[in-house]
Amino acid sequence: MSSILRPFAFVACACFLVIGCTNPDATSNFDGGDTRGSCGDGILGSGEDCDDGNNFDGDGCSAECRDEGGGGVCGDGIVDAGEDCDDGNILDGDGCSANCTVEQGSRCGDGNVDAGEECDDGNTEDGDGCSANCTIEQAPRCGDGNLDRGEECDDGNTDDGDGCAADCTVEQGVCGDGNVDAGEACDDGNVVDGDGCAADCTIEEGVCGDGNVDAGEACDDGNVIDGDGCSADCTVEQGRCGDGNVDAGEECDDGNNDAGDGCAADCTVEQGPRCGDGNVDAGEQCDDGNNDAGDGCDPQCQTEAGCGNGNIDAGESCDDGNQDNGDGCDDLCTGE
Repeated sequence: MSSILRPFAFVACACFLVIGCTNPDATSNFDGGDTRGSCGDGILGSGEDCDDGNNFDGDGCSAECRDEGGGGVCGDGIVDAGEDCDDGNILDGDGCSANCTVEQGSRCGDGNVDAGEECDDGNTEDGDGCSANCTIEQAPRCGDGNLDRGEECDDGNTDDGDGCAADCTVEQGVCGDGNVDAGEACDDGNVVDGDGCAADCTIEEGVCGDGNVDAGEACDDGNVIDGDGCSADCTVEQGRCGDGNVDAGEECDDGNNDAGDGCAADCTVEQGPRCGDGNVDAGEQCDDGNNDAGDGCDPQCQTEAGCGNGNIDAGESCDDGNQDNGDGCDDLCTGE
């Protein structure tokens, strides 16, 4: 071949090689007609299960951009043995690193409540009270401050040692266990304010349990404990001292648990001058040994009008201060 034709032959051969080696079905990023992207570019395109920015197998997303789920590898969304976390990708900077360890620093999931986070429980999982983006989840849960079904208490946190345990059960030997321990003024079995016994087991004012009988209360004995005559809701308990009935073991019962009114708080008769002791003391017109009405001497030891009051009223021929027969003046106050 002449030296003149040799360059043309070289060009023709090169063109043949280029044309012959080009696959007409291959995807091109330069023909202006393909908008799918390519596997390994880090962008999830049409027909891809995943795209982790590389074309390696064994990292959760295969070289063909197919999900390697179930293979027990980092990036499959399952926390396998040896993994601290697995958020379904192998990207750094999202709280769970490319090797499935929790990233430290100001990131959601590092266990530290950083600026812009409402919570951080050390993972990026939903459904555990702190969402994957470190905002508090609103669904009923232990620690939300609301007493939900199945909870004995809920003090707005999941800390132990404050009376309400991390699983929202009442802790023993602390405020909220239902026992009035040393240093506690009350203990109503919870650590909730507004029920008469505050969350720190001190008496709340203006509510049942403050010792004052307020509007709507039948009694208030300074606690919110049942079984002492005044119930936890400040209603009088029946069959107990203070219910107005003299039950077995009671000397008296005047319907309250106050001292100084003749019947003590424990329903024993108080000693000393008082109406109902049978002695006519200063300020008393009569005292028949009881506090009953309708017997001539009323509960305040003032003389009642009628037969038996000791005064001969209109229609009476006698009045000997009682309504007994056989003593010369019968029960109708006529002479016998």
